[in-house]
Amino acid sequence: MLFVIPIFLTSYPDNNAQIIKLDIIKPKKVHAGNRLKIEGSVKYLGPFSSSLDVVLLVNGTREQTRRIFISSYQTINISFFWTPARKGAYLVSLRIYNSPTSFKESPVLTIQVDSIAGHQKYTMALYHFNVQYVPGSTAIENRVIEESFYPLLKMYQRHSTWRCNIELSGYMLELLHQRYPHILDFLKFLVSEGKIELIVSHYSEQFLVAYPRTDMAKSIEISDSLLDSLDLVRSGLFFAQESQWTPGYAELLNAYDYDTVVVSSDPFYNYLHQRMKITSPLYFLEDNSTQSLSADERQVNVLLFTKPKLINDIEFRWSWAYDGEFANTYAYNNDFRYDSSRAQAHENKLEKYEAEGYYFAFISEIVSLLNEMTDPERIPKIPEATWDMKKCKGVWRWMGDNIADYEDDAFVRAYTYQARQEALVAEVLLEKTREKGIDVSDEEQTLLNIWKQILLAEVSDSTGWFPWEIEVKESIKLTDSALILLDNVIAELKMKLGYQDSLLKVDPSKNTISKVSSISSPEPTSTPNLNMKIKGGPYQINYTKGEFGVTINIKMFLEEKSTVEIRFPAENSIMYSPSLAENTLITLNPSDIHENPYLPLSNGLVIINGSKAIIKHCAERHMAMQWNRDKYIVFKENSVSGNLTYSFTFVEDIFYFNFIYIANSINVYPHLIV
Repeated sequence: MLFVIPIFLTSYPDNNAQIIKLDIIKPKKVHAGNRLKIEGSVKYLGPFSSSLDVVLLVNGTREQTRRIFISSYQTINISFFWTPARKGAYLVSLRIYNSPTSFKESPVLTIQVDSIAGHQKYTMALYHFNVQYVPGSTAIENRVIEESFYPLLKMYQRHSTWRCNIELSGYMLELLHQRYPHILDFLKFLVSEGKIELIVSHYSEQFLVAYPRTDMAKSIEISDSLLDSLDLVRSGLFFAQESQWTPGYAELLNAYDYDTVVVSSDPFYNYLHQRMKITSPLYFLEDNSTQSLSADERQVNVLLFTKPKLINDIEFRWSWAYDGEFANTYAYNNDFRYDSSRAQAHENKLEKYEAEGYYFAFISEIVSLLNEMTDPERIPKIPEATWDMKKCKGVWRWMGDNIADYEDDAFVRAYTYQARQEALVAEVLLEKTREKGIDVSDEEQTLLNIWKQILLAEVSDSTGWFPWEIEVKESIKLTDSALILLDNVIAELKMKLGYQDSLLKVDPSKNTISKVSSISSPEPTSTPNLNMKIKGGPYQINYTKGEFGVTINIKMFLEEKSTVEIRFPAENSIMYSPSLAENTLITLNPSDIHENPYLPLSNGLVIINGSKAIIKHCAERHMAMQWNRDKYIVFKENSVSGNLTYSFTFVEDIFYFNFIYIANSINVYPHLIV
């Protein structure tokens, strides 16, 4: 529900900014742990442009600060997200500083927060809805909404005390807006009534650990923009498709107002075995590991899916933590058609919980309550992972474990990686064109649509669990389209910049462009001492001088389906950059975990034997690397054939930060010539 208090202030002759409106978007009844959106409108009365600080005050204490840039007599909107931790009355206001000592403050609003403490039994439900269950199928997109999502909303409306969390993508929000506005309105009503707490983590159900932070940042920004345009507020909870985990989550999520990651406990048991004793399902993750080069104190909560837990004689249990489609359909097994008996069985189960005295809580409320009741521990260190580790081997299922004849994980992941690289180049050219005062509004819209296509192509389902052929083809089709559009946009921007007949070297990390006369061929170089072993079939190796080190090109000639392995000896520990945190390093020691992990290497980097870096070229073939602890690393994929090229860069004996810079310059922010 939206509470609006207009604030009328008089003008001042000096450079003055004023808050002219304060809104608080919240459910009818606010519990500790609910995430509230606080919006203000600021009008600037000075004659020149200015940068000003807007501060959210809670009980007179500075809670958050935003810096805004505003022009003369302009009015702009600004928003904050705030989560009350405890019950009681809170005094909320906004303050804008015209100078360090001069400010204007809005009237104070009082928010009454109720606690959910006092109950003895709590149950939570998380329904993960995925309209990309079968990417490329419009019919199944529609059925997920019509026959899974909508009936679930109606069930929760029927029960006055029931509440739940629903996770969906920004893409699903778009489909609701375009195809089912009445269902979108119904969802908004249930959210405003405090029945539904939304989780929106990404625009597409991406296999996010395979790609750099930039892609997820784009995904979140697009989704948040959609939420704002639809007047919806998401929670501060984050849940990823395939329950993906990365130790690099905190750095990104802190930047986008997420405070809690919800994830399966299975990877932690898998890697730690009996060392993982869960007394409370709530932990915390530091912004970077203690081994990183840029650690700080920021952290996020980590809530694990676990069996029912009794903490201080209070029971916490999940009534649902699975795909939402399975609540009232059999998904693949009945073509995503609504099944009344299955839906009734689910409703009966929840009615039983209600009869047994369970309080239906939002996840954010449980996190708040557990923070009050317990002293959360640091989450144990494990590498990237997914749900059902025994079957998936973590990221291996999505990055090399090819099952169907038409499946080619490493190609699909590399092809989409190539598209995101070229999109970054287009962004640099667009910014340079804008700086010249040239209109780029058409190119901006095209580039937004390109990013949407790339993110949709990064979906997990085109590799992984027995993908259908339509799913594999959909990622390839979307990437084809994105690359064609990128060629056109890059050509148009070069023409607007006056470089239509020139070759440009573009560095996205520095936002620079420079003319080059030609593209030089790489020069051969001596063979590095790597003791590399290759299995799978006939091959040819070339070693050349790369921009940053020795480039290793391996060409495989496979006439039938084979398993390819490219192995390097790796004694003792390894270092690598965790997904979503490519500017950092973490160390894995053989004794840290009990299983040999598969790592996605989203920036391609792994450091072995203390001083040698192997950097996978992710846009060539992007498969997972297995670490056989204390023995070797191996880049591996099965059931592949044809003429395949694998590329790596080898660098040694430099400062660790330079390894990161080189890996990111090759993969994350590549130096490309266009």
